[in-house]
Amino acid sequence: MRWLLGAAGLALLGYGVYGWLDAPTHELAGRLIFAAIALVAHDFVVVPLVVVAAALVTRFVPETARGPVRAGLAVAAVLTAVALPFVIGAGRIADNPSAFPQHYARNLAILLTATALITAAWITARALIARRRR
Repeated sequence: MRWLLGAAGLALLGYGVYGWLDAPTHELAGRLIFAAIALVAHDFVVVPLVVVAAALVTRFVPETARGPVRAGLAVAAVLTAVALPFVIGAGRIADNPSAFPQHYARNLAILLTATALITAAWITARALIARRRR
């Protein structure tokens, strides 16, 4: 399975490199700037936030609930990262109301609530299973 996933990752990496090399040369500078910003944001924003969150979970969450809480936080982070440009309206054009037709903030709140409820149910199920084993 590890080899299969590695091969799939290399194939996707190759496809991405091909896309970069196949792009018009006038777009290359913008793509390099985007890649640099993404790298800096990852290393100086995302990684420190993950380290702080992991430390807080380790310190304040009981051991039996740490796995579900970490998974719930990871899902919430990905959902927020994907939805945030839509919530803030990045790229919205004033004379085209159909460009962003949904209530993205409400929908993100619904998804985050569902994530929290599923995480709570997972923790509860683990607690009940642990109680039965005793």
